[in-house]
Amino acid sequence: MTFLNPIKAILFYLMVIFGISYNLLFIITPGVPFIFLNRRLYFRWCSSAVGYYLLMLTCLLEDLLGIQVVLTGDNLIHDKARSIILLNHRTRLDWLYVWMLHSRFQILGQLKIVMKASLKRIPAMGWACQHAGYLFLQRHWERDQERIKNIIGYYQSCQSPLSLLIFPEGTNLTNETKTKSNNYASKQQTYNRPYEHCLHPHVTGFAYLVNAMRTSGIIDAIDDVTIGYEGKFPITELDLLKGLFPKTVHFHVKRHKLNEIPQDEQQIGDWLRKCWDDKENRLKNFYENKYQFDSTSNRFNNEQMEFTTRFQRRLSLAFWILFILFWSYCIIAFVKIKLYVCLVCIFHLVMETYANGVIDFVCQLDANYRRARPAIKHD
Repeated sequence: MTFLNPIKAILFYLMVIFGISYNLLFIITPGVPFIFLNRRLYFRWCSSAVGYYLLMLTCLLEDLLGIQVVLTGDNLIHDKARSIILLNHRTRLDWLYVWMLHSRFQILGQLKIVMKASLKRIPAMGWACQHAGYLFLQRHWERDQERIKNIIGYYQSCQSPLSLLIFPEGTNLTNETKTKSNNYASKQQTYNRPYEHCLHPHVTGFAYLVNAMRTSGIIDAIDDVTIGYEGKFPITELDLLKGLFPKTVHFHVKRHKLNEIPQDEQQIGDWLRKCWDDKENRLKNFYENKYQFDSTSNRFNNEQMEFTTRFQRRLSLAFWILFILFWSYCIIAFVKIKLYVCLVCIFHLVMETYANGVIDFVCQLDANYRRARPAIKHD
């Protein structure tokens, strides 16, 4: 770690904060009227806005922080299938690095993440993720089941390709969570062995999600992604701020077509446990074999893809720098812009207070519309 790393980390966090704040204020929020006029257009508009912002962050991760990416397994560069993406949760920052993977697959605009419900209340970032259609869960099954049902219906109404990233382990790997996970799993009939590199997955919500998306016809595959880190790596956001960056992030991708996944919920749970058992073996071999998921010959590195991705992310960075500078000047120079910023903040606070957030409001509005539509057709 060099003395420049903390400076780079500060620049990174500043771009994260200003980028998502100005994205919310001046790109996403102007699309709010389309919640009532055309929710499909609203969904695509917000998804594209967040996706282009994430592309800028991949530029900072790779070109500013110098993080390298190694890809092995199934090459999905030219396949933008609608999918559920499974990822082991090694650190609190895994979701940050996975954007580098999916920028190469050209699906950042359709990528959604399952997150803790508390995160949706974070000003700017949480609000923007709500607009983009991220799924927020409370870890209370009765409430989460209804929330999953509503948002799946919303996804179906929008008829837009999406890839939903979930962490079946529920939380990131630490000594404490590993002990709790192994102790809990040991009391189940399905217990196989203690895990060292993973936590045991939660299967109930996953099985319900798979069948709900299957029934709605919005899923083509399940992508099992394993993430591993070479050398020292940050566990928390504070570690990254101190200037600790991973040297290389390795991704191993395994695609399972939907017809390979059982339909019975118990069998889906067994399938997920088998995936995690394989993932534990894969990670064990990865750390024992000097950071290799697969042999060097099996790594995929498309030069044309790398060139295109590099150009796109740098173009995105240039756009966001100019965008931030322009609107910073406007906020400083014009009283009306200051008033607009205040109104946007008030709007989102009101939505949090009275509607449990924008995403819940939109999903409920969409559910009411879908219930009323058959009656309208009947009349």
